[in-house]
Amino acid sequence: MPLVRTQTTKNPSVSQTMKGFSMKAAAAQLGRLLAKGLRRLRDAHPWTHLAALFGVHILAAFFIHGFISSRHPGRLVALSALAAGLAVCLWGRVRYAGLSSPPWIRLLPVFCYAFFITAMSHQPLRGVRLPVSGDLFHPIVYACMAVFLGWFRVSALRGRQLIPFALWVLVPGTLFAVTDEWHQSWVPGRCSSVSDVFLDLMGLGIGIGVVVVLHRWAPQWNPDMPGAPFQEPKTVRVTANKP
Repeated sequence: MPLVRTQTTKNPSVSQTMKGFSMKAAAAQLGRLLAKGLRRLRDAHPWTHLAALFGVHILAAFFIHGFISSRHPGRLVALSALAAGLAVCLWGRVRYAGLSSPPWIRLLPVFCYAFFITAMSHQPLRGVRLPVSGDLFHPIVYACMAVFLGWFRVSALRGRQLIPFALWVLVPGTLFAVTDEWHQSWVPGRCSSVSDVFLDLMGLGIGIGVVVVLHRWAPQWNPDMPGAPFQEPKTVRVTANKP
């Protein structure tokens, strides 16, 4: 009895439908993961956000070719400042979880980051291969500085008082930028530039915008927002009426 071979043909419309369904399912799963990540980012403690900033700086230092070099041990001082800032933020996250952080505690990351910038300005960049133009680092670094200063004076945003808050960030940030450029003029192999100060001011403005967005979006950056796990102390004035 002869064998009869049967050949099955795939329906292209069915395969395309299954492929489209799998792509939609993958997109939906990606959307759910993204939404979950954004919720976790929104609900994270500000100390966690600041610790992540310091951590990203430390990781970036290891990926910049030639930054970690035995010929320039002074760069380890800058890394030590970042490590100190990371330790302060992690300690603040544990110590003040659910509590209001005192202003002087919120000032410690500012000091650590300012010391990092000063240590970097004191080091020549010979032998360092930057992945992008060096001018890009000015707005990035000073945007981070504005975030640290903004966390220190986040209470100034009560009642959406944007101008007083912006001045609290811009005035010390600008003074530090000018002082840092003057300091670089005395470092061999480096020079000061007015354009760098304008880039620093641009970064401060970006950082102010980031803090304002966090203040309106993330509950823990706004103690007055419903659902905030802690409330900053308010001054209550009590007056007695005369009989």
